[in-house]
Amino acid sequence: MLDVEAAWVRVQRRLGLVTDEVVTVVGEACVADDHDVEAIGRQAEGGGNPVIPMLASLRERVGDAAAAVHRGLTSQDVVDTAVMLLVARAGAVLTEHLQAAADAAARLAGEHRDTVQVARTLGQPALPTTFGLKAAGWLGALDDAVAELVTIRHTLPVQCGGAAGTLAAVEALVPGRSAEAVGLLADELGLADPGRPWHTDRGPITRVGDCLVRAADAMGKVATDVVTLSRAEIAELREPADDGRGGSSTLPQKRNPVLSVLVRSVAIEAPHLGATLHSAAGLAVDERPDGAWHAEWGALLRLLRRVVVAADETHELLAGLEVDVDAMRRNVDAVGPALVAERLLHEVAMLPKGTSAVSALRPALVGGAGAKHLTPILRAYLPEHVLPDDAVADLLDPTHYLGAAGDLVDRAVARHEARRAAHLSTDRGGDA
Repeated sequence: MLDVEAAWVRVQRRLGLVTDEVVTVVGEACVADDHDVEAIGRQAEGGGNPVIPMLASLRERVGDAAAAVHRGLTSQDVVDTAVMLLVARAGAVLTEHLQAAADAAARLAGEHRDTVQVARTLGQPALPTTFGLKAAGWLGALDDAVAELVTIRHTLPVQCGGAAGTLAAVEALVPGRSAEAVGLLADELGLADPGRPWHTDRGPITRVGDCLVRAADAMGKVATDVVTLSRAEIAELREPADDGRGGSSTLPQKRNPVLSVLVRSVAIEAPHLGATLHSAAGLAVDERPDGAWHAEWGALLRLLRRVVVAADETHELLAGLEVDVDAMRRNVDAVGPALVAERLLHEVAMLPKGTSAVSALRPALVGGAGAKHLTPILRAYLPEHVLPDDAVADLLDPTHYLGAAGDLVDRAVARHEARRAAHLSTDRGGDA
């Protein structure tokens, strides 16, 4: 909030309303550590927001320059703009963490492009897939979250409308130049000029919230998969080990997937915080919300804090994730030919007497028959000249029924590299 007040005085200097000395005096007083933040917090209840006591503290420190402080603004201009600044700063950190997590997912996808794994649908083995494709799925969602965040960060709007959104006080200060003043404030703070006040149009807030919830969704999917696949009966993944992490207060043998647990907790909570923002937006009455605006603050700030921390945890999780390739293969072999039942039944059905063979194969597959039991069934209907032994082996090989998994991984990784370069270029342009 102090940054906003200092920027507004600089705008007044650019408009010829104050001197350089006023800018210096106010700027030097706008240092948060010089103010009693706890006292400002306690006094905020008296006016329904912290701007009023903050201004009292600031004006005490600037002497005659106090006349320029907050001139033409309203409390919501300061709070909303300050929130956008917080989002911009935290968003830069969040982008870094999410990008690092996506980079780690891309590495896993590439390294395990052809690592065969059981694909499970509705909790049950379905078809063969690759762990590379699973990681590519994580990657795509993380990349989308980064892209959305980069866009949001470069369109965060300044808020400036005065007491009722008409810019009346600013227009009185600089007739015919109020819109210019708003643009100058946006320029001073590195924010966007939205072209109008948004006191009761809370789209900028809900867009930020939606972006954060989407990021939490993407990270929650990663964490959920890791929790599931790290179960002892599956044992395909393990979280990175660290001293003191994952222990139990009473069961010494346990290695709990605590990073995933913490990330999942954010994914569970985030949509409800986002819903609070939308509820508040829909109840933004008249020209200044009576409670709905206030309800945003805690929800958005908690959402921002929680998602930033979860992104750091997701990066750590993916960067050190232990992949047990042998366990993945054991689980594939344990399911057996049922994992390729779709292909087996389809291709056998097209052969002479294939329909009869399919009728015999179905109950055997349901019963979990292995290759040594299925081969005699096939031979009873399909002699070798119709279905050679090498064709039988091919049909029963899960690595030969991976569809376009490898190509999908390659495309996901290539897309990631292209988008990463574009985002870096965008951020450099924004920083410039």
